[in-house]
Formats: sequence, structure tokens, C-alpha cells
Amino acid sequence: MIAEAPVPAVMPVAIGAPAPAVMPVAVGAPAPADAATSVARPMMGGTVSVHIVGWDDRPATEAAGRVLDRIDVWAARLSRFRADSDLSRLNADLGDVVSVGATLTAVLDWARIAEGISDGLVDVAMLDARLAAETGAPVARPQSAARRWSLARHSRGAAVRREPGVGFDLDGVAKGWLADRALAITPGRSALVDGDGDLAVRVAGDDEFLVAVADPRPAGGDLAVVRLAGVGRTRHWGLATSGTSVHRWSHGTDAAHHLIDPATWRPAATDVVQATVLADTAREAEVFAKVAVIAGIERATVLLDRPGVHGVLMLTTRGEIRATPEMLQWLA
Repeated sequence: MIAEAPVPAVMPVAIGAPAPAVMPVAVGAPAPADAATSVARPMMGGTVSVHIVGWDDRPATEAAGRVLDRIDVWAARLSRFRADSDLSRLNADLGDVVSVGATLTAVLDWARIAEGISDGLVDVAMLDARLAAETGAPVARPQSAARRWSLARHSRGAAVRREPGVGFDLDGVAKGWLADRALAITPGRSALVDGDGDLAVRVAGDDEFLVAVADPRPAGGDLAVVRLAGVGRTRHWGLATSGTSVHRWSHGTDAAHHLIDPATWRPAATDVVQATVLADTAREAEVFAKVAVIAGIERATVLLDRPGVHGVLMLTTRGEIRATPEMLQWLA
């Protein structure tokens, strides 16, 4: 069941914006004693930021900077836009079996899980289709339902075995994984890592984070504000937004976006412009936000009715703001 979501009158911040992209609040605590320390850096084609609340052992700015340094190292191994990355070397290698390092192995492991929990809608082995969307070049869907690949682990990573022509585009799958991995090494009582729109959140005690979801329509503003509170205990969340309004390309009279439907190998034809998902982890939220857009409202309602998904907010092509009943409790 999907309900109409109320639109807040106050929209303080926007997901994916330069810091402060997120506004943390310590409930009942005097400011600035519990104010968040926020550090942002251009990375992964956008902005990555780390927000720390309640960390006194050393300057929180230094701690946040160290986390960003680690994210930068991991991201450099996973980018297809760097010729020296592990991913680029894998895609450039013409062999059917290629050895890859530990970081890329971990993300490919997650990518295989993501494919399974998304009913195949999230597939990182469609590089040809993504490049075709970017350039306007024709692309033919493979004869089989999916071109196969597998991992065989060894002491330093894994061997990737694939059918001829298989290339990988990790895109948001890597960003969600990076946000979760970075949160695990981020100190503080509460913390938030914004991996260019994929958020991994830890909230403790009476702290809370307010996160506004940006409206992609020309008038701008925000669709809603999500309130994530500890309420006396430590809780973890992932929050991610995906949509057809970013990463768009025009080819003559045609337009394309980056969310590829594995059934057609073309940008998804969908009635969802944008979807925001609250889940247990950033990597799950990213996958299911993508699922909601590719699948469309009717199918997404079924696919996302599962443990670990705490709410879905969608903007439709008809201009409706729709939310699952579970999401309503998280809106400020």
C-alpha cells in the first residue's frame, strides 16, 4: 500500500549538497557542545562528507579527514573513470579470468548479492549498456538473460571469471558499500557518512539527524525531511536516493539516463522520477532506491515490502509524492 506523503513546509538541507549536507541535532543538549563536526571533499564525481557528534579524543576535523582519506583510497580502486583503478584494469583485460584485489573483490561480492535481492534489476555487468546510454551508440542485448560472471577467492582477493565481452560498472553499488565501510571506522557517539547521496548513519542516545530529500523538478526545493533519532539507544540506517533526473544525456531528439533495465538493456521506462529508501544499510538503501525507479510504482511496492526496508518515498511522472506507510513515521 502506498500513501500520499505530507510535504514539509521547512526544507533545511539537500542530500548530496556540499557540507553541511546533513543537519545533526543533539536533542536537549546545549550547543555548541554537541554540535556536529562536518568535513566535505570533492570525490566520486560529487561531494563526500563525514559528520561526527561526540568525539573528544582528538580534533574531530582530523578524525573526519582521516575517514575521507580512506574513502578516497578505496574509491580510487573502484572508479571506471581512472585508467589506473582496479576496475579499469579489469575492464581493459581481455582475459576470461582476471585476478583482482581485496577491495574490488568485496564490492563485486556485494554486487552479486545486490543482483539477487533485486530480482536481477541491479546488474553491474552491463557496462556496454551504460556506455550506450552516455554516447547514444546502439547496443544489442545479449542472447542469454544475463552474461555470467563469478568470483573464485584466493589469499589476496579473487579471480573473476566471465563470459567474453562482460564489463563492469559499479556506480552506486560501490558508493553505498563505501558509505557503510567508512561509517564502520568513523569515531564519535553519532556519525553520518554521505557518499555523494548514499548515506550511512549511526545515531546514539538523544542525538538525531535531519536529512532533506531534494526535489529534482525545476522549481527545486525539497520533497521531505527525514528525521533519524537514537531515542535513547544506538541505531544504524542507510538512506539513499536514485532517479532519472541526474546523469542524463541528450542525443539529438532522444534523451537517456543512467538507470538501465536489464530486460531491455536500455534506460528504464518508468513512472518513477525519483525514489528515496530508508533501510538497514546504505548499500541496501542504494540498491532498493534503484529498484524502485527501474521497476515502477506497482512492482516496486511488492519488491520493497521486505525486512530491512523501513520506508520508501517516490516522486512520480505525474508529479505525485508517494510514500509507503512505514516511511511516514520518519518524516519530520
